[in-house]
Amino acid sequence: MRAGRSAACLLALFGLCSTPLFAAATDPADEDIKLEISPRICVLKKGDQQCEIPVHAQWRSPREESLCLVILTRPDVKRCWENYTQGTYTIGLTFADDLTFQLRDVSLEHVVASEVLRVIREALRYRHKRRQPWNIFD
Repeated sequence: MRAGRSAACLLALFGLCSTPLFAAATDPADEDIKLEISPRICVLKKGDQQCEIPVHAQWRSPREESLCLVILTRPDVKRCWENYTQGTYTIGLTFADDLTFQLRDVSLEHVVASEVLRVIREALRYRHKRRQPWNIFD
């Protein structure tokens, strides 16, 4: 009976000690900041030189953040939020090459999230044409 009681006390003590560790590991404040852009791909048809589309960027954080959205090759595009848990930004863009969107701290020194809008050129050139297989019995 005494051994059973000791084991129960040890299990209870272990459970009490491990609960804060488990809670800290699953704390929402430990989650990363999420950045999403839409669309993620622009397909140029044959003869097109540039993409001309509206781009929608959205970010979320489990806690209030002060962040800026920038496009690496476009220093004229910068949108900042102070003490927000989420933000959205829509902009019409004309571009010929991939664009990298970065979510940075307000001082613009630390990148917290990044997404790339890819440009695909002449997708039809790389597509295989379907053909009928050989049939020697026809």
